[in-house]
Amino acid sequence: MREGDGIIHYALSDITEDGAYDERWLVITNHDVFILNSSGKELSRLAIDQIRSVEVHDYVGNGEIEVATKRGPMELIRFSRSCVEEFRKAALLLNELIEPDSQLRREVSWSYLNGRRTETHSMRATLRWLMGFLRPYWLIVTVGLLLSVVLTGIGLAPPYLIRTLIDSIFIDHRDDLLPILTLALLGVYGANTVLGIAVNYILSYLGQKVIYDMRHGVYEHLQRLSLGFYDRMSSGRILSRVMDDVGRVQWFLIWGLQSLIVSTLSLIGVGVIIFSMNWRLAVFVLLPVPVIAVGLPLFRRSAHGAYHKAWRKWADVSSLLVDTIPGAIVVKSFAREKFEVERLADGLDALVKANLATTRLHLRFFPILGFVTSSSVVLIWWFGSLQVTGGTLTPGTLIAFVSYMWMFYGPVQTLSNLLEPLQHAVTSGERVVEVMNVVPAIKDDPDAQEFEIQGHIRFEDVSFGYEPYIPIVHNINLEIKPGEVIGVVGPSGSGKTTLTKLLLRFYDPSRGRITIDGVDLRKIKLEAVRRQIGLVLQDPFLFDGSISFNIQYGRSDATPEEVIASAKAAHAHEFIMNMSTAYDSMVGERGSRLSGGERQRIAIARAIVTDPRILILDEATSSVDSITERHIQEALENLIRGRTTIIIAHRLSTLRRADRIVVLDKGRIVEVGTHSELLGNGGLYSQLYKIQMAEEAVTPLAV
Repeated sequence: MREGDGIIHYALSDITEDGAYDERWLVITNHDVFILNSSGKELSRLAIDQIRSVEVHDYVGNGEIEVATKRGPMELIRFSRSCVEEFRKAALLLNELIEPDSQLRREVSWSYLNGRRTETHSMRATLRWLMGFLRPYWLIVTVGLLLSVVLTGIGLAPPYLIRTLIDSIFIDHRDDLLPILTLALLGVYGANTVLGIAVNYILSYLGQKVIYDMRHGVYEHLQRLSLGFYDRMSSGRILSRVMDDVGRVQWFLIWGLQSLIVSTLSLIGVGVIIFSMNWRLAVFVLLPVPVIAVGLPLFRRSAHGAYHKAWRKWADVSSLLVDTIPGAIVVKSFAREKFEVERLADGLDALVKANLATTRLHLRFFPILGFVTSSSVVLIWWFGSLQVTGGTLTPGTLIAFVSYMWMFYGPVQTLSNLLEPLQHAVTSGERVVEVMNVVPAIKDDPDAQEFEIQGHIRFEDVSFGYEPYIPIVHNINLEIKPGEVIGVVGPSGSGKTTLTKLLLRFYDPSRGRITIDGVDLRKIKLEAVRRQIGLVLQDPFLFDGSISFNIQYGRSDATPEEVIASAKAAHAHEFIMNMSTAYDSMVGERGSRLSGGERQRIAIARAIVTDPRILILDEATSSVDSITERHIQEALENLIRGRTTIIIAHRLSTLRRADRIVVLDKGRIVEVGTHSELLGNGGLYSQLYKIQMAEEAVTPLAV
């Protein structure tokens, strides 16, 4: 890309320009449009300045984007029917970019996961962030390291005592030293055991504290991130970072770092001892050092990318499992078990290939290191034996030297073996820091205020799209007065739910503003806004807990009497009391033990108990039968009195008593009026109502 450019949008096609099945990427930057193949190689590039117009052509089984340039029309990219929507968005974006003085071309609009990074997460920055978790426990860390150093020092004593025992007892026949040396060895091994227990307990305690702090911190940060982050990152990937990656980082901070320090100190200590004992033999001990000095940097450079790829493949598998296991009922209802097994097999196959790539990296380096180490051992025995037979070296010294040699190679082997898990840990640390560096797109302004809202809502020229500069709602202007009941209707995809998400400030408008009681929504504290807005979704989400827990979720201090009153208002009390443990009954994962209508009524009770100033009902009665719907409507009439209420309804008959009905189509307001007014106008609302009435007459709703 050109200097200063940024990626604004990209889309993936599954066929080539010749119609063969393969991947092609369309990448749009500030100044150019790139076409890349599946391996990322550039196939073509077109400057946006050369484009005069952009059109999407639909054919039988496929489509294409065609652009008009100064040199004439040209096919930009071809795609199958499954990709049509993505490339329609790309075409809309290109048409905006080619406008004269386009603001888009002066901005880098694509940001990582709907947030921006506070800093580039280099390895040094990652390590600095990770070490910060040890700071609160500096005293424990210091004690653990000191004990580890003492333990290492004690571990150097046995070979020296054994040399003295062999030379003094067997050669010099100093039998009086035997009890002393025996007790000394027993004391060394006893102290080694006691200190080993202490060090292991201290490190284990420290590890549990650090992993608690880290997982708590990561989870707390995830809770602060905006919905845009979760739109672009799957649950499996997030779970992988919170559990797997944090676990590997904890190992590095506690055990890996301690092993690194102790092994380094051991290496220095043993090195000094063997050179003081016999520098000629010590030279052979150093034979593997050049291999390590040259090979380790080369290995680390190659391993970084390989491990990142392996973790991405593991995250893909985790994401697939998180999606399919909770969705078992959908998988089985469509008899897609084999398909899901094949999908998992493909993911596991990619994971195996990525892991084998890391294995091949190890096989290029570590076997050579092992051979050089073994060769140096053979040479030491050979030259040492010659010195013993020549009388220049005692047998005890040779045996002690060989023991120290293995103690020298022990840290070398440890440091070599640490390379893979340390690389794993650093890679995991980078993945965790990558998430921690994402700044929430939605957050409180420094001067945000908190107040009891009255419910006067205004949408002022509001436009918004989930993808940058591809709007879902356009130029929405709407005023809702306090206590007014507003119905919102329209075809699927017209932007009804998007308006409620903007009101709850899950997202901010790309243009225009929303005010409550005359105050810009961005100037009101998020907690204050969401605490005073009750929401009932079309597909209610219940937590795996009791019924009372789920009703109280919106207000944890609600009394049992308030919980029961809310359940009665939602006409849920009767079926709750018929369950074996009533309000203590478990609902199962996502409410799996309840019917759709029962889940909906629990969700309504959860909204009622918060006593909201603004109430949003997003298809709140879509999952209940006609009799239950009538009961709920009666309860809602009492609930909405005096509250600003927005009702998104599929059954238009439920909106007859709404003060006004707003009709959306393709993200725009096309009609506003009462039920009778809109029927008389003969517009979109009238058409939708007549179609629905005709369908219900042919197929009565089950009760």
